Amino acid sequence: MSASRLACVECGRLSERTSFVTYAPLKLSPTTPSICAPRNTPVRRLRSLPTRAKLSATEKNLANRPDGSSNASDRHKTRAVVARFKVQRRIAVGVIMGAVVIAFVFSGRWVFALGMLATSLTGLYEYYRMVAAKGHLPAYKMGLCVTAATLLSSAFSPTLADVVFPVGGTMICIYLLFRRRKIATIADISTTFMGLFYAGYLPSYWIRLHEYNGALTQNVVAGVISFVWPHASGFQPTITVGSLIVFWTWLAGACADIGAFFVGRTYGRTRFSNISPKKTVEGAVAGFLCSASVSILGAYLLQWPLWWATGPVYGVTVGILGLCGDLFESCFKRDVGWKDSGSLFPGHGGMLDRADSYVLVAPLVYFFATLVLPFITRIVR
Repeated sequence: MSASRLACVECGRLSERTSFVTYAPLKLSPTTPSICAPRNTPVRRLRSLPTRAKLSATEKNLANRPDGSSNASDRHKTRAVVARFKVQRRIAVGVIMGAVVIAFVFSGRWVFALGMLATSLTGLYEYYRMVAAKGHLPAYKMGLCVTAATLLSSAFSPTLADVVFPVGGTMICIYLLFRRRKIATIADISTTFMGLFYAGYLPSYWIRLHEYNGALTQNVVAGVISFVWPHASGFQPTITVGSLIVFWTWLAGACADIGAFFVGRTYGRTRFSNISPKKTVEGAVAGFLCSASVSILGAYLLQWPLWWATGPVYGVTVGILGLCGDLFESCFKRDVGWKDSGSLFPGHGGMLDRADSYVLVAPLVYFFATLVLPFITRIVR
């Protein structure tokens, strides 16, 4: 047992405290509050530095002020600069991603299939990471293998993909029965198949649609793509009905996201859903209108039957399903307590954060192009 003496820097009075541990001498600074000051005496507050490892120059200047205070206008300017930088970075990354997507959409069957394979495997890996963060143990290796087989088989034949998926699911069930690491629970089994269906089977419809060889007519879109394609790269654009529909659908979805983001950021007042508090009704309506406008233009250029009716219906449906896909992925992140599924794209998050709007749209687009449009064509003609 040892005693240590503490001296007040204001009055000099000593205070003796007894402890079982010998403490190092305490160095008191002039800004340290008095140990014997009355309770009603105002004490100068000490400003603690932020815990973040990296601070901007403006934040350092604010934190190092002698009086420990910060100007409200300076803080507002700092937040405005940071917000402007994030928006600019988000736009720049989005433009780069758009150029890459356009390139592999019109680069042929296998380039598109490999791009979708990389996208789906990355998204499935992010999903299994969120599942593991909740304490579950899915069969992620088997899920990745079955996803790869499903997507690659879609490039050969849609019928073959419909065979690979259930057979692969059966193999996963057998694997979970004899797994040595841990006896599979209901949560392990269900999360394994949910990821396989969400990030593996549904995206395969984009590959099936890309290989759709309907009657292609010469139109403005094909001519423009053939003209602006960089022939110096050594690739020739592969333009089919399926690739054009994929292009216009993804463009409509991207415009819906852009319109919803900026309108909701500027004029949004009414919360759309508790799942994602930042989404507003005003932003959602703006996204639907942007998607419908792009789809009307695409239906006219692609010479769809009754383009003035099929275009807006198609666009609004794509916008609604895209928003539902975004909210569906937000359920995963909200459950695990994550803001983003990953950090692959600066300002956008992970692969699921960027591709969630296109997952639930894929089956609808495929069946609309292969069943609904031919049916309407036969009725009209």
